[in-house]
Amino acid sequence: MDILKSLVFVGTEGIYHDHEGNGKFLTTMLNDTDNIEADFSRDYTVLADGLAVYNTVLFYTDVGELTEEQETGLLNYIRSGGGFFGLHTAAASFRESEGYHGMLNGFFNGHSPYMDFTVNVSDSEHPISTGLTDFEVTDELYYLKHNPGTSQHLMSAYDHTKNETHVMAFHHKYGEGSVFYFALGHDMAVLENPSFQEVVRRGVLWVGNRL
Repeated sequence: MDILKSLVFVGTEGIYHDHEGNGKFLTTMLNDTDNIEADFSRDYTVLADGLAVYNTVLFYTDVGELTEEQETGLLNYIRSGGGFFGLHTAAASFRESEGYHGMLNGFFNGHSPYMDFTVNVSDSEHPISTGLTDFEVTDELYYLKHNPGTSQHLMSAYDHTKNETHVMAFHHKYGEGSVFYFALGHDMAVLENPSFQEVVRRGVLWVGNRL
């Protein structure tokens, strides 16, 4: 298998997450995975004209703003076949960028208390989730504005505080590119979870057409 080149892009604005530390942890984890070579960046200019050297980009971002050039560069990259992986607060980012959220099909709409809950695998046939079983995590359970008819769901979680079930992982196509969103990722309690790590590895490989 050819080496997959991935960019872990981390926003600079978040105050509720250690985006830099968590992003560097994810980058190291990916570099320790066979056939993945990952770079870490917080430089927004790469989005405008620096993505062509990568097979995939993983967004671990929060709030922030994209210039028109940056948003266009990112969306054109995905439309032409680049892989996009949105993690956790990627759904809470760039709130004025309609094109970005249209691509992602997810917009942050609140979350549960930080708590223990079970992630249920709803599609065990997909390469990202095949062989995975339901797993326990300590995290925020995200609520999203999301069109369920646009994406295929892989995982969900029941929020006992609201008696509601919410999607935790989904995928779809955007032009020629593959998009995957995974709602977990608040802090090291979940980043060190083996099931979380396996989903991240597989997600990066899948959006890069390696699974």
